[in-house]
Amino acid sequence: MPDPSTNAHRLLQFFELMRSNRPSTAFVRLNQLNLSFSHMRALHLLASGHALAMKDLAEQLYLSPPSVTALTRRLVQSGLVRREAHAEDSRVVLLSLTDEGQTLLQQLYQDQLQRMELLLQALAPEEQEQFLTLLERAVQSLRACVPAASPHLL
Repeated sequence: MPDPSTNAHRLLQFFELMRSNRPSTAFVRLNQLNLSFSHMRALHLLASGHALAMKDLAEQLYLSPPSVTALTRRLVQSGLVRREAHAEDSRVVLLSLTDEGQTLLQQLYQDQLQRMELLLQALAPEEQEQFLTLLERAVQSLRACVPAASPHLL
């Protein structure tokens, strides 16, 4: 039986193989806009439809406010996010997705959903259920092991 380190290495190789497949049109668009994984995380956090204060976004991304300012500048320049002053406190900058940002995020979700469907279709329905149950258990275990001060490791 392989040790956990060997299996972890194998799992990383599988993730790399999945990542190295031909990128979807939405991911090509992200690349054209020169957006990183951190930009994607920011878009996901803004997907709720409610404006989010820059300070709150920084906390949720585990980044400093100056880093989030630089990060969001690119999102604003690309037309995916809008910045506006808070109605009651002009020192507070609120961020929200534009229609274009919402569309791109929806395209990314659909692309990812399609890839997961392709991944699962190679398994019989009962194997899919077993795979997802085991994956869920593994993720719960990881969440239990990661200190509350380090949730960005998940």
